[in-house]
Amino acid sequence: MVGQRTPLPYWYVAPFLGGAGNVWWGVLLWALAGALITAALVRTRNRSLALGALVGALAGGVGGILLLSPLWFALIPLLERRCEACGALTSPTAAVCPRCGHDFTDAAWADWLVNALNHTARVIITLEMALIVGGLVLELSGKDALDTYRVLFEWGLGTQRARANSLLAATPLIFTGLGTALAFRAGIFNVGVEGSLYMGALAAAWVGFTFTALPGLALITLAFVAAGIAGGIWGLIPGYLKARLRVDEVVTTIMLNYVAIEFTSYMVQSGPFFVPGLANAMSPTIAEQARLPRLVARSQFNSSFFVALACVVVVIILMQRTKLGYELRLTGDNSLFARWSGVLVGATILRVMFLSGLFGGLAGAGQVLGVHYNFTARFSRGFGFDGLTIALLARNSPLGVLIGALLFGALRSGGSTIELFTDVPIDLVDIVQALIIFFVAIDLSLDFLARRKRAAREAEAQAQARA
Repeated sequence: MVGQRTPLPYWYVAPFLGGAGNVWWGVLLWALAGALITAALVRTRNRSLALGALVGALAGGVGGILLLSPLWFALIPLLERRCEACGALTSPTAAVCPRCGHDFTDAAWADWLVNALNHTARVIITLEMALIVGGLVLELSGKDALDTYRVLFEWGLGTQRARANSLLAATPLIFTGLGTALAFRAGIFNVGVEGSLYMGALAAAWVGFTFTALPGLALITLAFVAAGIAGGIWGLIPGYLKARLRVDEVVTTIMLNYVAIEFTSYMVQSGPFFVPGLANAMSPTIAEQARLPRLVARSQFNSSFFVALACVVVVIILMQRTKLGYELRLTGDNSLFARWSGVLVGATILRVMFLSGLFGGLAGAGQVLGVHYNFTARFSRGFGFDGLTIALLARNSPLGVLIGALLFGALRSGGSTIELFTDVPIDLVDIVQALIIFFVAIDLSLDFLARRKRAAREAEAQAQARA
């Protein structure tokens, strides 16, 4: 592909790079960015602006060399596809050479590895940019950014208990991120995983305090199954409206979130699950044998995390190795082409929305069985909406969802105690999350422009080849 030398997002650091040999442009841009950022930080401390710029330029240049050089010279043979017939370089995902039309027959694992590297790089770079800008905001407001991030790191990952709490915070985000990513990959903008989470949590709590005669493993399994089915059925409602009546799913899923929240609140406030004498609106406590085992002392971290990891593997297999995965990808790329290819688009939408809601329901079950041991009204801290951000950040990749959820979990866990040890409010975590959304939006916009430009160049190259 002319002009796009590698799928890694090098235009994040150097939008004007033209190819693998232009590594020094990237190093120069890193040096300039280091100079500007360090000069701004030094200036806030009433120190020499010129000295800060010089130190920043040196640090940025060295960092650019250390980071970019291995990528350019070690990974280029893997990340570029060279035509055996004419020697042209093109995209690693291309099926034919745009210059001479030669068919490529490379192994499928190479494409998978390239895509995995691409998604991982996008996630990490987006988070880095958000943390850098968040640090600038802290410095410009008179706070010590390095000390703040040090406290955030220590209380998010510094001890065994901190790591366990971070994994605990990440667990529901893995579920909701997977559910949202599945829908997004099929071209459905599902914002209703939060509602499925509430319905699944209520179903799990009902199973947990009703079937108390069952043994532990059977009761836990039944609770997860009931939660998944409840969340999936709740996701089918907007799915049916879209597939049958072409109702916009954004509107219906947002509205159904509030319906689910208010319905479940009624069930424990004045409905059949109401328990007299309790200060908070909550259901009866689940049976002792329905509680998931906790894995670390003085932490609520429990085995639902491993259920979430298993779901990541399931989604990878589903998207890469099954007929449904092929159909949802085809529907997401071009629903009209999918319909003409024989795919039942309406049925695919229904199945995808059920699976999306199912993962939301499993997230609710994990919170009930492993954390709260009952259903509490409005217990979620926006897990479904955080999952939406993670799915966008991960570009709908299951591995990217896992990485993004783990990092969000560390931010949430460390940020919950940041006010106790610094003068920085807990809103810093919300600022970083908003910056992540901002950079994800930039990523999507630049990617769209790059794909359109590449398509035009490929069309021009093919026209020249025919001429």
